[in-house]
Amino acid sequence: MTINKIKKVVIVAGDTSGDLYGGLLCEHLRKKYPLVEIFSFGGKNLAKNSNQIMDLLSHSVCGLLEVVSSIKALVKIFNSTFSYIEKNKPDLVILIDFPDFNLRLAKKLNKKYPLFYYVSPQVWAWRKGRVSLIRKYVSKMIVIFKFEKEFYEKENINALYFGHPLLELVKKSGFETKKIISFLPGSRKNEIRKHLPLMLESKRILEKKLPGYRFQILRPKNFPEAFYKQFDCKIDIIEHSYKAVEESKFIVASSGTATVEIAILEVPYVIIYKVNPLSWHILKRAVKIRFVGMVNILANRPIVKELLQNQATPENIAKTALFYLDDEENYQKLKTELKNTKNILKPEKGTECLAEFIGNYLNLS
Repeated sequence: MTINKIKKVVIVAGDTSGDLYGGLLCEHLRKKYPLVEIFSFGGKNLAKNSNQIMDLLSHSVCGLLEVVSSIKALVKIFNSTFSYIEKNKPDLVILIDFPDFNLRLAKKLNKKYPLFYYVSPQVWAWRKGRVSLIRKYVSKMIVIFKFEKEFYEKENINALYFGHPLLELVKKSGFETKKIISFLPGSRKNEIRKHLPLMLESKRILEKKLPGYRFQILRPKNFPEAFYKQFDCKIDIIEHSYKAVEESKFIVASSGTATVEIAILEVPYVIIYKVNPLSWHILKRAVKIRFVGMVNILANRPIVKELLQNQATPENIAKTALFYLDDEENYQKLKTELKNTKNILKPEKGTECLAEFIGNYLNLS
């Protein structure tokens, strides 16, 4: 009789969305397979459902120059992560997004352990050269958008698609829409420093035009409220929740995973994004797609307004908000477009199916 042994899995996720998806995956794995032991480098969601070795989220940065300025700390964290994996010899390593860190880690691990990459780097948008790294060092690429599977197939890489995990996490609850405009300036400190002053200035314009409206900042769970006080903002600061999003009449959001959540909840919004001017100059030359917002990328047309870099001004933010809030026809048209986005992200229960795939791969059934 064959006795199944405990299988060790290491998960590495260095940003908010990766931590969210990783936490959900761990939850399904632990529920279904008692013989799996999971160790993680991530945030609070992974910590809840695994043995966390290090909180990587507190070190997460964005923007080319911002990464350079944090390089010493990142190298130390990278070496610690690699050493832990080498010492503990897991049966499977799962890297989630966070490509500047995780693709280097995949290369250094050099196929010593089976390695799944969950949530593809945006190689279809820029830095396509990374495809060769993925082909060489990744055992299985697991994507969260159908078009990514097609992209990899053209590159002779077999990618797996189970559905987008946000369909499991984000559900409309029927909360009543209120006269609230919510600001989501980002999930990293440098994003918030760039975006929040623009949002607060747009608030000063909008509150004159929209009497009776309330304004609020939605902060990520891993950010203390005190961080926002340095901006001298006389505004409600509340913890981000799907209830808070669903109750909002309109949202001003930094580009990122949150914009897909907002779309699933069918709340009209505008995307803004601003980085260091030199970073922007480099990105503009390197990026090969027309849009930054995933809803627009999926539709291949401008559904949600994008205000990027020099276009991201308080005046433009206010103007866009008023375009929808002053005209019910414009508002409802955008809501309908957002509703259609959910169909592109199906099937549902994707993470549950991924957990079963991993269980079969590790012979845990």
